[in-house]
Amino acid sequence: MTLCRPLWPWAVLIGVSLTACTTPAGKAVGQEMQPELPSYKAIYRIPVPEKLPEHPRVFCTADDLARIRADMEAGDEYTTICVNRILSQAESYGSGPVEFNSKKPWRADFHRAATLAQAYALSDNEVFGQGAKDLLLAFADICPGLETTRERGRFTGSTLREGGLAVDAAMAYDLIANAPFLTDADRLHIEQDLLRILGWECGHRCGHTNSSNWRTWALAILASCGFAIGDHELIDEAVNGVYDPDRKVYLYGMVQQLTHSIFADGIHWERSMGYTYYTASALVYIMVAAKNSGIDLWHAELPGLLGPFEGSARHEEYGPAGNRSLKAFLDGPFYYAFPGGSLAQVGDSSTGSVRYHQIYELAYKEYEDPKYAWLINRERQGAGDVPTGWSLWRARGNPQAGPLLNGGRGGKVAFRLQTDSDDRIALVQDVRVPADAKLQVSGWVKALGMQGASAHIRCNSGESTVFTNRVREVGDWRQVRAQIPPEQGATEGKSRSVRLHLFLEDGAGEVLWDDIVVTVGASERNIALNGSFENGRGYTFWDLVHSPKEVPAGHYSLQDDAQIGINGRHVNGCTLFPVGGFALLRADATDVDATAINFTFGPYGSGHDHPDRLHFDLYALGEVLCPDAGSWGYDNPMHLTWANQTIAHNTLTVDQVSQYPQGTSDSIWARERGEKRVFGQLRMFHHGTHLKAVRATCDTAYEGVTLDRTLCLVDNYVLDVFRVASSQQHTYDLALHGRGQVTTDAALVGADENPFTARGYRHLTDVRRGSPPAGLFRAVFSDGQRSVRMLQMHPQDGEIILGKDPKENHDTSVCIQRRQCQDTVYVSVLEPYIEGPTVRSLSGQEQDGALVISVEHTTGRDSFTVPASKDEAVILTRFDERGIRRVEEVAEMTF
Repeated sequence: MTLCRPLWPWAVLIGVSLTACTTPAGKAVGQEMQPELPSYKAIYRIPVPEKLPEHPRVFCTADDLARIRADMEAGDEYTTICVNRILSQAESYGSGPVEFNSKKPWRADFHRAATLAQAYALSDNEVFGQGAKDLLLAFADICPGLETTRERGRFTGSTLREGGLAVDAAMAYDLIANAPFLTDADRLHIEQDLLRILGWECGHRCGHTNSSNWRTWALAILASCGFAIGDHELIDEAVNGVYDPDRKVYLYGMVQQLTHSIFADGIHWERSMGYTYYTASALVYIMVAAKNSGIDLWHAELPGLLGPFEGSARHEEYGPAGNRSLKAFLDGPFYYAFPGGSLAQVGDSSTGSVRYHQIYELAYKEYEDPKYAWLINRERQGAGDVPTGWSLWRARGNPQAGPLLNGGRGGKVAFRLQTDSDDRIALVQDVRVPADAKLQVSGWVKALGMQGASAHIRCNSGESTVFTNRVREVGDWRQVRAQIPPEQGATEGKSRSVRLHLFLEDGAGEVLWDDIVVTVGASERNIALNGSFENGRGYTFWDLVHSPKEVPAGHYSLQDDAQIGINGRHVNGCTLFPVGGFALLRADATDVDATAINFTFGPYGSGHDHPDRLHFDLYALGEVLCPDAGSWGYDNPMHLTWANQTIAHNTLTVDQVSQYPQGTSDSIWARERGEKRVFGQLRMFHHGTHLKAVRATCDTAYEGVTLDRTLCLVDNYVLDVFRVASSQQHTYDLALHGRGQVTTDAALVGADENPFTARGYRHLTDVRRGSPPAGLFRAVFSDGQRSVRMLQMHPQDGEIILGKDPKENHDTSVCIQRRQCQDTVYVSVLEPYIEGPTVRSLSGQEQDGALVISVEHTTGRDSFTVPASKDEAVILTRFDERGIRRVEEVAEMTF
């Protein structure tokens, strides 16, 4: 007898029927009984033009350069600033012999070549072009003799680090390829001994073959080098991918990444918003290079992959049917956000809010989406923390900083710094200048309050440091100045980097900075970038070519219903990513203080995912109050022993061992093995008027254990019903992490030392534990004015464990509800508040196989019927303070 089971379980959830025969023991009965996979030759491909446009064609075109020259001649201020900056930087490199600081070039040397080529393209000054040529030829001399590293780097250690370097090399060659000072022998040498080697060794041979960000960077290398040298083999792999018979895998191209690696709802396979933006940094180069040669990946109608094929990626998120595009990927972060723009830092993500990225400048020109215009304008108007061209260094304490609109000397933008007595902060920019030239640095300061603080500019150049005069007293705008002498012994053609620090230090104070000017020698050209903090457009060659001059105000609101890709949905302020496996419930999408949750239940998304099925982040009062562990950095041992452990998340741990595939693995890159997968199944998603709710189950995180969580959002509180069932006895730990300190009035006993040795657990401090009597248990997480109170129906013999989490950026604490049994149900209510909680009590009982739960609050009582059956509806009945029924709402699958 044989049984039939889904081979690709997640595919079943999105309408793809794929089965394989197995024995009752779950083992395949023979290779001959497995379904034969379609040939890779049958997948969709985009034609690649046989003849490519003339150079330049990779990241800019002749038309782009003609437009820039016309704008320059017309006196366009932005164009003038950009061009002058590029020319100044190129001049600072000089025209001396090619020298490297080590045996082989660094990333900065390739950037130097690109800058010189840009300057040549903008000015026709052959001195710049010759400098770029000399560098490229030197790179080509060295490249064949280098060994490719294990992680497929040539000049660097890996494909990831080689990506930007290859982009610069390809750009430099493309901009001078048709120059008269380049011989056919020069071209052949650069193409074959540099760019083709980079494309083949660091792109094609990259060990990541399909959906990861590594593969996207490999594609950026393939596309950059391929289009630069007109190599159709590299180009076709970048666009359409290629089957590798040696590795017996299909190396994904952009077509497969857009139709499989990016899911139908816009979520990327790695399921991390941080890596969404990082992947976008590689995508821009592929999209631009392809379009400049007549391959429009922005608007191509690409049919989504409906099932595996010969050599395809092992993850199963295929279908549903329909055309895919990059737009779903770009839209995703907008609808993954909480009110106010904060993001849950799920998986290996440290990205805390919806971010500007240069890809949206390009995407706006392609799609004219008002969301993208809104994001671009927010960046250009200085809504970001740091103005374009600058970085912020919080050297000590918790100083405050940000742009002040209408606060500048001319009535526009100033940059504000504020410190307490022990704080220290600086706005920082590096400028590159000729080493043999004198430098003048100046800026304007307005001191709003000074209690011992000093405002000044510190200029670091090599081993020397120069300070401007200091402002220590309250007063109107005053100028600070300094002169930096030439570098001793510097020869013509040598350059140096000078780092500017706009400091506020040595005490408490508040100042505004404006009009930073840096000039070289007798020149009046200001080489400081965005010294007036007014223009949010970038000033690089890339920005000059691709940044649209004017963008309308745009519009973005979570109040507007939307479709995300093929099957992502945003309705009534709530969002479902059904393939990526995220549900966001928002009480009021327009109120930045309103309660919201991000619930994760989807497939395991590579080593950048965490063992956190059925975890949720709780947002309210403008902050993520119950957060994910996030990313601690891959070189930090805590990333493995804390961030990658289930107990560091707001979900259930069984027997003090993390969910599969992390388990007891010693790797931070733990991944699914063989045909064993971990994924949740969505059971219900409801975006009603009074009730927002989601339910999902997971029976693959722990062998023989079924997890079942229902979350109901009503007004500003969350009802959490977490069922767990097994045929075996287990220790179940349901953790909730909250900002600040956790307290309770229950009688718990402190421990001198942490009594736990298991991973994750052993990092807890200030551990208190006990077994309160059965009844209503209360705990409060407090962080400044904000608090979250948890009410929990506590059973007889249940244990409560409180402790402090290890600290990275913020203080967080944990409440662990421990039970030792086969089956149990956790019922809790979470309520964020400032002035005081409104929920008074929580009670419940089982009736006809369902839990009937009562939540009493200051305006009445809410009754929830939460069935045990995974496919029945949740019912909310609301009563006013007089006991009169006012509302009944049924929560079913509304997706």
